[in-house]
Amino acid sequence: MSHDYRLADDSVVRSHWDDALERGGEMLVLAGNDVTLLSPIAAEAALAARGGITVGDLERHLLAEFGAPDEGDTESAVRALVDTLVGRGVMSVEPAE
Repeated sequence: MSHDYRLADDSVVRSHWDDALERGGEMLVLAGNDVTLLSPIAAEAALAARGGITVGDLERHLLAEFGAPDEGDTESAVRALVDTLVGRGVMSVEPAE
């Protein structure tokens, strides 16, 4: 699910799920009728966004927790992660005001 817009640094992302089980850094989440297994990075992003967080703050948080990605840049990696989580119904984006 690739969007034609650039996700702004000040856009707020918020995670949503009905139930979750954490184990070994991963998290199994139930969002509606869909079950998704989140990697440690995706799980941390979902937990950080539970109360809402800007994309820029999420990027800085994940960089501090996990360091820079092996390939590509942090900005692109975080936006791709958000895009995937939105597609799975685990996260939503609130446009920047």
